[in-house]
Amino acid sequence: MLVLCEKPSVAKDFAAFFKASYKKGYYESPGAVIAYCVGHLYELLPPEGYDPKYKKWALEDLPIVPAPFAYRAIESVSDQAVTVLKLLQRHKGGDVLVATDAGREGELIARIAMLAAGIADISRFRRFWVSEALTPSVIEAGIKNAKPLAEYDSLAAQGFARQRADWLVGINLTRFMSAGSPPPPLAVGRVQTAVLASVAGRNSEVKNFEPAPYKKLEASFLSKDGVCVKAFLENPNTGKASFFLPDEPYLLSAMEYCKGKPIDSAAAISKEKIIKPPKLLNITGLQKEAFRRFGFKPEETLEIAQALYETHKCLSYPRTPSRVMGDSNVDLFLEKFSLLKLESSFSCFSDPSLISAGNKHIFNSAQLEDHHALIPLAKIPPSANEKERKIYSIVLESFFAVCMPDYAYNEKSLQFRVGAYLFSSTVREAIQKGWKEIFINGKDPEAGEEEEEVPLFDESSCSLSGLKTLQMLTKPSKEFAIDTLLAFMEHPKGEGGERKLAGLGTPATRAEIIRKLFAWQYLEERGKSLFATERGLFLLKALSKSEYLKKMADASHTTEWENSLAADPEAFQKEISEYVALCVKSGYERETFQQASLGSCPLCKRPVYESKFGYGCSGWKENPKCSFMIFKTVSGAAVSAADASLLLTGQKTKPKKFKAKGGRPFEASLSLEGGVVKFIFKGKE
Repeated sequence: MLVLCEKPSVAKDFAAFFKASYKKGYYESPGAVIAYCVGHLYELLPPEGYDPKYKKWALEDLPIVPAPFAYRAIESVSDQAVTVLKLLQRHKGGDVLVATDAGREGELIARIAMLAAGIADISRFRRFWVSEALTPSVIEAGIKNAKPLAEYDSLAAQGFARQRADWLVGINLTRFMSAGSPPPPLAVGRVQTAVLASVAGRNSEVKNFEPAPYKKLEASFLSKDGVCVKAFLENPNTGKASFFLPDEPYLLSAMEYCKGKPIDSAAAISKEKIIKPPKLLNITGLQKEAFRRFGFKPEETLEIAQALYETHKCLSYPRTPSRVMGDSNVDLFLEKFSLLKLESSFSCFSDPSLISAGNKHIFNSAQLEDHHALIPLAKIPPSANEKERKIYSIVLESFFAVCMPDYAYNEKSLQFRVGAYLFSSTVREAIQKGWKEIFINGKDPEAGEEEEEVPLFDESSCSLSGLKTLQMLTKPSKEFAIDTLLAFMEHPKGEGGERKLAGLGTPATRAEIIRKLFAWQYLEERGKSLFATERGLFLLKALSKSEYLKKMADASHTTEWENSLAADPEAFQKEISEYVALCVKSGYERETFQQASLGSCPLCKRPVYESKFGYGCSGWKENPKCSFMIFKTVSGAAVSAADASLLLTGQKTKPKKFKAKGGRPFEASLSLEGGVVKFIFKGKE
């Protein structure tokens, strides 16, 4: 039997099960040969692979729609591709077990390898479909329950259609939009452009937001035990606690009437509720938490997690979308709990009795996708660096937190009536603090706002002890930061924020999508907030001029495509082919991107433009060459385009917080003298 795995670590688990010995690029035993890919071994040919004329970007050659699509081995893994190809060809008439990851991408990796090997008959091929940790018993059960590979043909078709659709969109629309503009290209992507549009839309929403004043009437109710609860006057027209200008007379009359008055009635509806500890982390959850705590970019977190998995072998496979373990992973979890409990101060608050197959908050095979959640597998070795220790500590904390006792509370919805006026409040009375007693603020970062927590409050014996009018202003949504953008990509919403859409990208690709948006100079960070750049806004404006192209900037349209892909992959690919043809052949008023100059170079007086790493002289490849540059990061502090403009006009920036080489923080302004950026300390250079 030939077993085809997606990655070396999985092949190693199968090799241990079959007692197979390592050969060059595969494992072999009397009963099995275990081949492994290294993720994708093949990629779609670039346009010039079909016809050399496509090496030159020409509008008249669009659309480029290969028929059929062809593949080539990825250069960096070409040796492994040859090994897998030979093993597949040798066993194509025998018993083959496809054991790539249990998901669309894993299916695609296997099918492309089979395509390269010229395999058409898959009648003897079976599919090993397991997302749990590969213990011997799990492997044995997975082999026993393997189904004919043909039952996964629809999933494979989706994988091919999605990959080819992304190629069609990226190749054709990037070439189309880039015509006439200076490099780098104006890249367009099926997902990345929708993400860019979402950031730009938030920027516009915040910039154009006009705060509206409103009032709230806050009442304090005091029980005979001295417990105070705050409640707010209910607006009879809206049922809410806010009063805008037309409704203010009602608030003023309530204020006047209720002073010194007794409560006519007080009612409470109580519900006992629980909040379980945060679930185990998937890669997106780890990336969000690493950014919140340490400011790590998503691709950096993924790279560190990959090193913990591959090099240090102390972390499970990181590119996972799942936040649960499999039903059969209880023993594995218990084993790691026992091994690592002395490594974390959190472990003493965990309850080992919660580590059972009945706890679906942790063990739920029905919710598994591709791989189980991130967990620590071993102690982190002394050779690990500081950043690796930080990422490991997040996963370790999550591992012990998930089996802490629930937070239980009594939720009380209170209503106080004074005359005709109704005051409402919702409070919590803690029954069991559980995991919330351990964590600072007792807050799940994924949860929303929570009700005020108070001791036991007796509404039957309380009195109105005070009234206060609060002057309020409506607030805009916050600008996206890396963590909130990841959260949005995971759970985007349609227009109006109500309709849920399919996720933008996958947990394994979101970091790369965000990285590309920075690399294409479409996004920039100011502090921790994300903003669309001049270049990004130009692309979106250009796309908006065409009824076809503007769909690329619509997250809801991306969702419609995902639904079409799932329903009929062949029709979806045809739809994408027709769509790109419409885009590149329709009438279009073309503009070329001309980046605005930030000022004149202090050395040669030529224009200074923003680039990937800084703000540099446009004469960097002219004669005579000028290498003037203001970098975007100086001693750990961000330098914005606005800062660069100030410096180029001889002004200094506002004070910024920097870090010296030894890590010591300091504060200073920046100035530019003789083409050199200098620090200004309280007026001194």
